[in-house]
Amino acid sequence: MNDTETTKNDGEMPIYDAVKNLSMEDLEQTVRKNAGDRDFPLNDEHFEVIYSLVEHYKRDCATRDCLAAHEHMRFLEEAYELKGGGKYLYMLFDALADTRGVLMPIHELAGLPPLHLETDKGFGTAY
Repeated sequence: MNDTETTKNDGEMPIYDAVKNLSMEDLEQTVRKNAGDRDFPLNDEHFEVIYSLVEHYKRDCATRDCLAAHEHMRFLEEAYELKGGGKYLYMLFDALADTRGVLMPIHELAGLPPLHLETDKGFGTAY
């Protein structure tokens, strides 16, 4: 069964709808509050990655659902390839308690809706 059918209503773009009017100031305030609540130390590198992902969502998710996490992880890995790609990203975000991977903690910190296809149940992978 295709999970997309159960996670998206007709005409609804959950990721794009969450970011389309989001200012960088509001995003920063939300991230700082959520990180403080979770006792997660932030630095400029965290914000750079979060801003990059949100801009990617604004640019690339306006016309499609963007529920599949692998394409967003691929975007981040390519964008941060010179810093170590996935290894660098996991180093930054994998320490957030009660989350796994890179995208899940970013979404929690930024107050974004979860990516419903963020886990590959066949392989047990979290993005």
